[in-house]
Amino acid sequence: MKTFLWWFLTGAATTLGVLMVQGGFQDLISGNKSSASFMLTITGGGLLAGCIAMILNRIK
Repeated sequence: MKTFLWWFLTGAATTLGVLMVQGGFQDLISGNKSSASFMLTITGGGLLAGCIAMILNRIK
């Protein structure tokens, strides 16, 4: 569980960083996209990283 949580947080932070570099912060403030869309994307990035970490940990 620690592995999943660590990689979930790392994946979510990385996804947030990529969104901010691509101008996501400006879209969020200007109202072009909803905050739910950003939260879903960030959560998806965290889940992807966490699940990949669990699979790789199990293979090892």
